Amino acid sequence: MTVVDRYKHGSFCWAELGSPEPAVTTRFYSALFDLGIHHGKGYTILRKHGRDVVAIHRMPADREARGETPYWLLHVNVDSIDRAVARVEPRGGRVIVPPREVYDAGRVAVLEDPSGAHLALWQAVGHAGAGLIDEPATMCWWELNTRDADEAGVFYSDVIGWRRAEKSVDATTRYTDFFVGERKVGGMLQMNEAWGGMPSHWMTYFRVEDCDEGAALAEKLGGAILVAPCDIPPVGRFAVVSDPHGGIFSIVAYGQAGRGSPPERGLTAIGRSE
Repeated sequence: MTVVDRYKHGSFCWAELGSPEPAVTTRFYSALFDLGIHHGKGYTILRKHGRDVVAIHRMPADREARGETPYWLLHVNVDSIDRAVARVEPRGGRVIVPPREVYDAGRVAVLEDPSGAHLALWQAVGHAGAGLIDEPATMCWWELNTRDADEAGVFYSDVIGWRRAEKSVDATTRYTDFFVGERKVGGMLQMNEAWGGMPSHWMTYFRVEDCDEGAALAEKLGGAILVAPCDIPPVGRFAVVSDPHGGIFSIVAYGQAGRGSPPERGLTAIGRSE
């Protein structure tokens, strides 16, 4: 069990999902991952062993009116949110939500990188973020799927301070690991024509014991399998699924092997935080 009470600068620390029907979405994720439910005022936290895992809230009215698809908004802990936000626009990004207080929990800002992917920055005060990570039913990896890995890589290195290390996956796939010092904190995949018209986005991965069973359960609960379970040697087995309202996420079973080769689109080189 990986218990976390405090996150270092540059670490992914939290994720929340805005839904047009929070009750439906909450039931889906609670049943899929066997998580407890804690209802707050307009904000529902899913928990395991009494520790926060992720949160669900009602999608803002303007986004719902436009018919936007829900997405998991990932949060990165930073030592100084003002200093990080000041670097966003000069590096080609956009500040969607300027820094603001979230009660006594901390300060948050939401940015858009040069390729259009959204990410939140979090400066913790009373709430560090997820109290459990990297165990079944919790987040275990965070990955940027982008249309421009070069520009996005420079942007995040400047804004957050991530060091980049590109590695070879195959002749057509570029994959980059993000580091804070020697600690791996996330990854980045260069999207290609196989992705169709899907825009750049951050993806969160939830760890499961059995990938095939997890994908089947997601479908049974009203979600959909977008990338069928497949092996990613030597990491394990993964799938991309969506919830009943189209919110996309991935599941991965480390060390599991089954049948099927890596997909033509999507993850081909998952890493693990260290």
